[in-house]
Amino acid sequence: MTPPLRSMLFVPGTRPDRFASALASGADGVIFDLEDSVDPSKKGEARTAVVAFLSQPPRTSASLFVRVNGFESTWFFEDMESVGGLESIHAVVLPKADVPGHVGAAAQASVSGRVIPLIETARGVLNAAAIAAAEASVPALLFGAEDLTAQIGVPRTIDGDELVFARSQVVLAATSVGADAIDAVLIDITALDDLRRDALRARALGFRGKMAIHPSQIPAIHEVFSPSPAERAHAQRIVEAFDRAQAQGEGVIRLDDRMIDMPVVIRAKRLLALP
Repeated sequence: MTPPLRSMLFVPGTRPDRFASALASGADGVIFDLEDSVDPSKKGEARTAVVAFLSQPPRTSASLFVRVNGFESTWFFEDMESVGGLESIHAVVLPKADVPGHVGAAAQASVSGRVIPLIETARGVLNAAAIAAAEASVPALLFGAEDLTAQIGVPRTIDGDELVFARSQVVLAATSVGADAIDAVLIDITALDDLRRDALRARALGFRGKMAIHPSQIPAIHEVFSPSPAERAHAQRIVEAFDRAQAQGEGVIRLDDRMIDMPVVIRAKRLLALP
């Protein structure tokens, strides 16, 4: 299992000069990218740079990932042959994950057996539950909004009404297998207020974190996906009050004029377990 992933920062495989700064960004996870941020003519160069860097495990508290090219691309098997044996990475990120078999193939080619599917197509959204339950260790599901809205042919908005169904599908699929759901990047790196709004909407739907494309986005993401002191204090009160009630043989209590039963307590405990 990977630690909680409030933030996952992409760094292009063709920019080894940025690898160290990505690790120093404070992101919970760093994704070394061989896919969208890499020009087709530089796939081999990116692969070589990433493997060279990760072959000597860097000293970092961040979880390390490599996004390979999609299963149906011409580079998938070359990517997996190169990075699949890296013991320093926590999982392979598989883009455009459409069917469980693609996830299983990536898992078989990886020494860790862990794969994080990136759900970013209509087919992937509709198959999200089956993909999450693939024959692989799936610690998280990632949601890709840009590719999905492009495929559907609608603009992506901050209000996000066009994404509610797809986001909910990914959250439910991840929850069904005990995985975390991680929300999409926001491509405007200067719009931090929009980032917060987008992240708050994602958190309200059940996402546990968000992907990022620039280190400047990490503090805002952590702010949204980390419980506030007030939220922690309230959750602690719920747990302590319920524990006292259970010791007296009660299964339901009243706290601040609200009924507290086991589902409320479970939610409070999950919040207290967050970083």
